[in-house]
Amino acid sequence: MAGLSDRRVFFLGVNTGFVTEGDPDCRYVDFYRERSSSNLYCAIVGNVVVPGGYGSNRSTPTIGSSPVWGRVAAAISDAGSNPGVQLATAWKGYQGARKFLTTNGDQVLDQARSLVHQHSRADLARLTEAFRTGGTLAIGHGFRHVQIHAAHGYLLSLLVDDRLNPHAAYVRDELASLADWLRSQGIESSLRISLRTGHSAFDEEGAERAQDLLCGLPFDFIDLSSGFYNIDKRLIYPARPEILLARHLESVAVAVRHPKRSFIVSGRASANAAALPTNAHLGICRDLIANPAFLAEPHDGCRNANKCHYYSRGEDHISCVRWSGTTS
Repeated sequence: MAGLSDRRVFFLGVNTGFVTEGDPDCRYVDFYRERSSSNLYCAIVGNVVVPGGYGSNRSTPTIGSSPVWGRVAAAISDAGSNPGVQLATAWKGYQGARKFLTTNGDQVLDQARSLVHQHSRADLARLTEAFRTGGTLAIGHGFRHVQIHAAHGYLLSLLVDDRLNPHAAYVRDELASLADWLRSQGIESSLRISLRTGHSAFDEEGAERAQDLLCGLPFDFIDLSSGFYNIDKRLIYPARPEILLARHLESVAVAVRHPKRSFIVSGRASANAAALPTNAHLGICRDLIANPAFLAEPHDGCRNANKCHYYSRGEDHISCVRWSGTTS
């Protein structure tokens, strides 16, 4: 695949919905086995809730002691990729928007400020400890990469932002400590962040500073996503040309500002891989969902059928009209 010889390729975290009673099931294992290969550096299983945390929907798995997590990690590893896990939490009562674009971004941000002000310093310490516990469990199951999800309007993305949380510096310090601990365990790490929320006025006031503060944390990779789920999902799942271009340009600008850091750049970025800075690696999601052999067949990926947006469509799990794998 042109432009990828010196880059690592990640299968980005996606919530498949292939869950039974809170744990991954055989469909989950098969999904990741089929998409892992020696061409894929790391497959990051997505949106896994930390112990005591809250899922983004009823089909979200929670990391725990079930041996199925070991089977997931082994399936990925045996197929030739590094097994990774993305740890996340929302909050009690969280409900994701079904629509892709909301008209009440001000209300979403006001509710976010109210929510974070309810968290004491002790609450914040317990939360970050839950991510360490989740990491410990993941390592025990054989995962070799741990990603911390601080994007898309989930709880950590609110807590790390000075514009929303007066104690954001403390949370960032705790995440830095977590990254150092993962490194001490011999585990690769990454931090997923949102470049923007999708609320234009809010993003114009300090987005670049917020990005730079998070890029300064000692994770091995910074995964550059964008958008808050309850404000503008089009930024999370870019498809329109102008949104894809803006995502690409902003991702490149961040990587250029931080030449000593490593980044994961996504948003249909494979077509522009050769033009990315040398410190930018490639994140792929929908192309691999649509075609598990995409890395060997790079011209045959996602065609924007949109069946993968299962929650927005009121369904229980991911599917694709192009994918002939198990979807029931």
